[in-house]
Amino acid sequence: MTQHQADMALIIGILALASLIPVTVALRRAHAFGDWDLTASMVFLIGVLANVPTVMYVIHTGRPERLDPLGEVVIGFPQWVNRIGTAANGILLSACVAFVLHRLLSARARINVVPLIAFGLVLLLAFSDGLHGQQLLAPRQLTLLAALLAAAVARPGRSAFLGGAAVVMLSTVLGGIEALIEPSTVMRECRADNPCGLLGVLYSGVFTNENIFSLLLIVGIPFVWLGLRGRVRVVLACYVAFVAVATGSRLAGVTAVAVVAFLMLLRPRLPDEVGEGDAITSPGRVMLAVPILGVVTAIAIAAPFRQLKADSLGDRAVIWEIARDELRESALFGFGGKAWSGKYHAGEIPAAVSPSLHNQWIDILYAGGIVGLALFLLLLAHLLVGGGARGFPIAACVLLPVLLASVLERPWSFGFSNALTFTLVAALVPGAGRPAAAPAVPESGSSRAAAPARTLHR
Repeated sequence: MTQHQADMALIIGILALASLIPVTVALRRAHAFGDWDLTASMVFLIGVLANVPTVMYVIHTGRPERLDPLGEVVIGFPQWVNRIGTAANGILLSACVAFVLHRLLSARARINVVPLIAFGLVLLLAFSDGLHGQQLLAPRQLTLLAALLAAAVARPGRSAFLGGAAVVMLSTVLGGIEALIEPSTVMRECRADNPCGLLGVLYSGVFTNENIFSLLLIVGIPFVWLGLRGRVRVVLACYVAFVAVATGSRLAGVTAVAVVAFLMLLRPRLPDEVGEGDAITSPGRVMLAVPILGVVTAIAIAAPFRQLKADSLGDRAVIWEIARDELRESALFGFGGKAWSGKYHAGEIPAAVSPSLHNQWIDILYAGGIVGLALFLLLLAHLLVGGGARGFPIAACVLLPVLLASVLERPWSFGFSNALTFTLVAALVPGAGRPAAAPAVPESGSSRAAAPARTLHR
């Protein structure tokens, strides 16, 4: 490890420890307003249990690179990590089922429509798996379905964003502490095929590579802004954006800056913040946000269908061409959520591109066909307009990093649960609506945030 990498690891570690001060302030404020409830706990649990095998592997082993007899990088984990993952997946599946039953039977929850659209998309991909000889419903597909059902009955409002923000802050702090204790673990070597970023390092935190970590950070920035209260959320959102830049991913760096600027432009407010500032974004800002989202979406959809040189954008041009050529064979329903990763086990593609097609749109089109793409478009449209004028700025800010990242990555998986499933669940829980009147009898599992906003007194 070079001296510059060691210095950057020290800076990242110090900033992580310093961030504990605003994090503590934000959590005390959340407790004072009663923002944390079962919905926040559910989202937090989804994020923690999905990532605990990776975190334990990196902290315990230092993320060694494993090679096969031919010298190729081997993807996957040792057996002891897989056993932890199996146990965590079982716990998560049980917790989501228990949450759904509690919300339906005890809390008499109202059903949220958008997660059910995502639920249908996951079922479609599982159906396509069965059509092409793959396992019909793998354990992680069942977990993803249970998590989306939990989102369908979760309590709308701040709490889902707060749970997502907690996962993001925990990930950044753990990465910073590891940078202080064992800096060589969190820094990856810069190579010609994987150059350093703006800060001259590749920082992966407690994850196996910087791309996974950076996606978690950029998609989570809006959760930090929306889930927390007061000016401290701006400080923490900017801190998370800085860590995203430090990962070395150029896509993450550009997206992080764009998302923070977008949040400052729209200044989205939840209904329970009517006493803290403007509750509704001005129509002018909304009209400015619409073409931004439209242009980003158009670029992301068009990117994999352009004719590119084979060496451009890494291996993306090659894998996109492979996917385009095969789509003719199953254009309507696609090949299923496991089809692309199965090519690695068949020796058809390298390990680096096996997790996804590195573009959200062609990834869904390959896995679910035209029907799957239509369901995804319906999901995005319902998410943007379902909350009306009050909910649009919130949904727009949540979707912008997903749409920007979707140009060259696949932020949301509908084939199986993964490290970013908690961001999908938190995004699909409605964040806006009419502020509810205080119930005569508090709802089981609800928080004090369900009551009208109030001012704290010393």
